[in-house]
Amino acid sequence: MIFSRFKWKDSSYLELKNPLKAFIYYRSMRLNLLTGFPETYPFEFFLNRLQNITMQERFHRPTVFHFYYELGLILMGLGHAVDEDTPLAIEIEYQEKRIHDKPKTKIKNIPLKSLERPSWGEYKVAFSQIQEHLLAGNCYQVNLTFPYDFECQDLMDPRDICDFFFSRNQLSAYAHATFLGDEMILSNSPECLLQYSNNKITTMPIKGTMRTGKNWKDDWETMKKSIKEEGELNMITDLLRNDLNRLQFPEAKVLKKKAPLIVPGLLHQCSVISVSLKEALTFQKTLECLFPGGSVTGAPKKRVMEIILEIERYQRGIYCGSTLLCDEEKKLASINIRTAQLSVGDKLWRYGAGGGVTLLSRPVSEFQEMESKVYSFLTLLKVPGY
Repeated sequence: MIFSRFKWKDSSYLELKNPLKAFIYYRSMRLNLLTGFPETYPFEFFLNRLQNITMQERFHRPTVFHFYYELGLILMGLGHAVDEDTPLAIEIEYQEKRIHDKPKTKIKNIPLKSLERPSWGEYKVAFSQIQEHLLAGNCYQVNLTFPYDFECQDLMDPRDICDFFFSRNQLSAYAHATFLGDEMILSNSPECLLQYSNNKITTMPIKGTMRTGKNWKDDWETMKKSIKEEGELNMITDLLRNDLNRLQFPEAKVLKKKAPLIVPGLLHQCSVISVSLKEALTFQKTLECLFPGGSVTGAPKKRVMEIILEIERYQRGIYCGSTLLCDEEKKLASINIRTAQLSVGDKLWRYGAGGGVTLLSRPVSEFQEMESKVYSFLTLLKVPGY
């Protein structure tokens, strides 16, 4: 059983099922998810296929791509850090699509038990290492993340998990799920890597996080006055503007420099940047210029990805990667923050969280922000105790 779901409107979701083809791609092979058999298939073949698909192309069947963060290492010339067993991308072409009303759910919560999470001591060490790089002038901002591991107390049907998830009122704009036979991607991402429409690409980087009280507008006034938060957003906005200019120079325009974004229990600030295309743009070039999203790496992108490899010492996987939905002319890609990867049969969940670190950052505040993002996701799932 393989299926995908995407938030459509506040009261509906898009369901895709009955795949015609489904593959997970690695460095030297791909796994056919419909047959269960591996096939010799160098990853360069996949990249060549992306070179032959344009953003302007019409997809007659809905197709979902999941790009793992580690794909970005290859695109950035850091492929030496990616081994043969690391998944890089998933591609699923579906036969059937249907828009459903918000589902009814059989379950009241997701009973997760914490297994492992970063300690304050671990965080302080990593934070200090980043500060050394910042002081040495190696970078301007680094997005530091950690995995949080949970065990589900019950063996749950993946459809029940999705029904519960998509029944929630606080889903973000890019919420989605894909089930692959045992593994599941479950994302409540509020962040856009790209939207393509009418020969224009738009991106919406997010930087800055606060827990909200009863009146988010008061919190927004506080956030707007923060020099640190404004500096973080400005750095990433400039990075993304330059990334878009690599697609079509010198056309990128900042449409919104700083705007509020509300997600469950949290307030973010974001910017909106757009570029008009004058010629055909391939998927490969789009990924080379935009992936991974600058808000989940830092600046300058290649150098901070090297620093992240040195400090984090674990694979981010689908977290901080992107999910691209292609349906007819529509192309929508999220940045997979607020995202969990599940092994349904083993009842194991891994959720990633983190935030941008600059010279103005303070470790206690950054650690609390990271914990707030975990709290937001667990609250959405109504995990007992949250």
